[in-house]
Amino acid sequence: MTTVYFATNRNPVPKRTPRDFGPDFSSTNLGDLRFGQAEVVDGQLDAATIRILPDNAEQGSKALFASLRANMRAQSRDALLFIHGFNVSFREAVESAAALVRSQGEAGYQPNIFVFSWPSDGTVTGYGNDRHDAEASGYAVARGLNKLAAFLRDTDAEAACGQRINLIAHSMGNYVLRHALQQARKIANGAALARLFDNLILTAADEDADAFELDHKFGRLPDLAQRITVYFNTGDLALRVSDVTKGNPDRLGHDGPAQPHQVPAKVVIVDVSDVVHQAVGHSYHITCPPVVQDMVAVLRNEGSERIDGRTYVPHANKFRLAV
Repeated sequence: MTTVYFATNRNPVPKRTPRDFGPDFSSTNLGDLRFGQAEVVDGQLDAATIRILPDNAEQGSKALFASLRANMRAQSRDALLFIHGFNVSFREAVESAAALVRSQGEAGYQPNIFVFSWPSDGTVTGYGNDRHDAEASGYAVARGLNKLAAFLRDTDAEAACGQRINLIAHSMGNYVLRHALQQARKIANGAALARLFDNLILTAADEDADAFELDHKFGRLPDLAQRITVYFNTGDLALRVSDVTKGNPDRLGHDGPAQPHQVPAKVVIVDVSDVVHQAVGHSYHITCPPVVQDMVAVLRNEGSERIDGRTYVPHANKFRLAV
């Protein structure tokens, strides 16, 4: 059984006494967030365990963060925030978060898991709608990050758990993260953002390859983390389709950064093309053991140049992962 903490800007179902969440935005406003937790048993969400906290800060976000911190301290376990990608329902978001930590557990790492579930349609044909909804979800995620920053700022030294907080964004979740970053900058009136994360991992990113070159994309993302690791796979057919049929530029998760020698010093590039088979070409963060092992080493704060299985490629300023 895996406990999954969550925050979502989806529509509560039913609205007055919610027990689940649907594929649309909350009708309150785009920034409306609800917090809670649920249990995943044998890979399946047990709907009866969904616990949605009251819609106020003291009993909602603060109570959840306090519970998470207590578990981190008691169990000496890190926290991992996960932002899912395209074509994912609320149920699938919770189950994929549990699958992520289950795969990491097999590699010897067991974090507390927290998923942000934005209102993806949960249908293969909904790419255009999902991309719009991902952009519109940026404000809600920014509000969530601000709530986390305030909670950490108000935590005294004696209450601190001493564990790491990491983030993984998968696929279109990277587009959500981009717009959360931009909204957070607006809220902060352009001031530097608080560093919330030890490690920030971008995997199979459905984001432009030039994202780190531009402030209106990921140019300021290094403000948020001590280290950023970008995984890409040139055999990722899902991102190839995004590139060719959707009219998008080269994708970060397919081609890596457009100017690899110009990325900020905090950004580490890892090419996983040699170890990922086509069948798991877009979900290798869960299903490809060599990648999972590499990610676990990153999340444990191992030095980028000392992680087993990596070979540095100077002309491309990247590490190549080998079996």
